[in-house]
Formats: sequence, C-alpha cells, structure tokens
Amino acid sequence: MEKLKSDEQKEIVNSIVAELAKKNSELYYTDSSTIANLIYEKIHNPDFSKSKFEKVGELSRDDILILMSYNTTCC
Repeated sequence: MEKLKSDEQKEIVNSIVAELAKKNSELYYTDSSTIANLIYEKIHNPDFSKSKFEKVGELSRDDILILMSYNTTCC
C-alpha cells in the first residue's frame, strides 16, 4: 500500500526534529514556531536530500507547524 504524501511529509519532519534534538538537548524547551523555522531552514539548505526536498520543499513554516501538531515526537 502506498503512503499518503502527508504521511511521508510527517515522517520527514519527525526525522528532522529527531536530528535537531540530538544536536540540541534544549530543543524540548523551544517553542514550536522556532522549531518550525529550524525545520524550514534545514529543508531549504543546499545539503538537504533532493528526494526529500521534492516531498517537503513546498511546505511553508505554517504547514510545518501543522504537521508537527499531528503525532510528532516534538515537544
């Protein structure tokens, strides 16, 4: 069964959150808007995976914030 695009986007966002949390133990105490901005910046970094960018590159900071609110490992 093929995954929904939104499910793939949530997985990518969650993996970025997990990566950010490993690098910064204070992330738990950071507000969601700031985390969404960090994720957005990570997605638009030239080093970000092209295949992942194709799935999440169109997301705005607000879209990321909404995805984070659905079963995320974030905050």
